Amino acid sequence: MKKSRDLLKGKTKMAMVFVFGYLMLCGVIGGFFSGIVVHGGEDYGVMIRALVGGFLVGVLVIVNLVGLLVQSVFYYVCKSYHHQGIDKSVLYEHLGGYLGEYVPLKSSIQMENLEV
Repeated sequence: MKKSRDLLKGKTKMAMVFVFGYLMLCGVIGGFFSGIVVHGGEDYGVMIRALVGGFLVGVLVIVNLVGLLVQSVFYYVCKSYHHQGIDKSVLYEHLGGYLGEYVPLKSSIQMENLEV
């Protein structure tokens, strides 16, 4: 915790803005979802509620992914602000493990032999 606090020195207000903005977006999306999908039975039809619900869930997924991206970028900005080294070779190796080549599954099941 101390290391994290030291890393945030000088960027605390920016971190608070990011967190507050993220929470506000999630709150607005949750409010719309609650108002239209959960409690909108009399005002909206089932199809409209289903479409709006699916759309809002998709928007929430996008907001969460962008939030994770912002957290990662903010972490490296804080590290560079405090002149801490970023070991790019370790970062490359870490990401390379997830972006490797295709590995086929080891299975002896033959799909053409299955009857439906």
